[in-house]
Amino acid sequence: MIFALACVLLLLSLSSVVSLKYRQLKVWSALYWLLAVTGQLFALPILIIALSLFLTGRDQPGVAIVSAVTALAASLSLLKQLQVRKAVATFAEDLGIATRRDFYYSWQKIWRSVLVLHCNRRGMQLDKNISYGDLAEQRLDIYRLDTSKSAMSTSELMPILIHIHGGAWVAGKKGQMGRPLIHDMATEGWLVVDIEYRLGPEHRYPAMIEDVLKAIAWVKTHAEEYGGSANFIALTGGSAGGHLSALAGLLDCGERRGLQQGFEEVDTRVQAIVPFYGRYDFLDRFNIINDPKIKQFMIDKVMPVGPIDAGEQLWRQASPIDHVAGHFPPCLLIHGSSDCMIDVAEANAFVDAQRPLSTAPFYFVTVPGAQHAFDLGYCLQAEAVNTLTQYFLKDCYRQFVSSTSFEKS
Repeated sequence: MIFALACVLLLLSLSSVVSLKYRQLKVWSALYWLLAVTGQLFALPILIIALSLFLTGRDQPGVAIVSAVTALAASLSLLKQLQVRKAVATFAEDLGIATRRDFYYSWQKIWRSVLVLHCNRRGMQLDKNISYGDLAEQRLDIYRLDTSKSAMSTSELMPILIHIHGGAWVAGKKGQMGRPLIHDMATEGWLVVDIEYRLGPEHRYPAMIEDVLKAIAWVKTHAEEYGGSANFIALTGGSAGGHLSALAGLLDCGERRGLQQGFEEVDTRVQAIVPFYGRYDFLDRFNIINDPKIKQFMIDKVMPVGPIDAGEQLWRQASPIDHVAGHFPPCLLIHGSSDCMIDVAEANAFVDAQRPLSTAPFYFVTVPGAQHAFDLGYCLQAEAVNTLTQYFLKDCYRQFVSSTSFEKS
């Protein structure tokens, strides 16, 4: 039993440090991803357990050897994550939005990396299952400081962050993904809204983006009831949520009105975007995915028609890369270099198309060694990237307030 446990931990640790891409894995990508992301998220607990097994199992050569190799692999994973912290801190300092000291690891942050999935914060108020539409799937949760327990001033309306979950447009729900960032931003005095939306195959595109725009419209209308400012709304999300965040930020006014049936006059533009490891080109024009099974999945589960002839226009409408324009709001785009589900080359292609057109700040961060959905829980690299996201959004809000104050004066 102990030997089997040691072997499982070894498999997780090795998967977390060996970088394989979707082109190499194909049908095995989902299994490898599960092993790799688990190894990265739980690197610190795995190291602690491996060392314990090594010390208690020294009379069993097999357990001792496997545990020692596991400890080495987990240590390498942690070392890579520490390098992420260094790179991200340097990036933030170069931008002038934070200092290296802001990225130092406290004992509290290290403890969070041991607990991994325990993301709850004290002093928060959670309003669950609020309807933003008439359909069962159109629900959201609101996270904010509990004013009765917090010493933070609440005299001003809070900036708003809307989180869009991932799940390949067919799975997932609010409360499952991006939890560390959601809880951290709420404790920093932001009103954080975590939304659900219609999913395939029951509902096909454009149902997903329609719901995102409807949620934005609801938040703009009801923000003050929860202490939020409708004047500043940022979007974030990972995977499918990263795709929808980018798309919602890029749609022009005419495209928005076409997707906003019943609320055409609501301005659903947002003031900042932070997409994580998203899909940006449904047509795979750069041959990055190069797998007919992925195209068939999109036809069977997500899109109402195939990408041929009349259907091509709809696939283009769903692709953020087809909407690149100068009106894109300030953006921090994040993608792991070892992502085996959506290759970082997908993000590179989108960045190459959007960056020359952007008039607002546009930043791209490749997280060295990070796997798809590396921020599902607390680990050292997720903590560093989330800290960067917090300072980026705070700077966007600061710039927004400064510019609007100047315009009013």
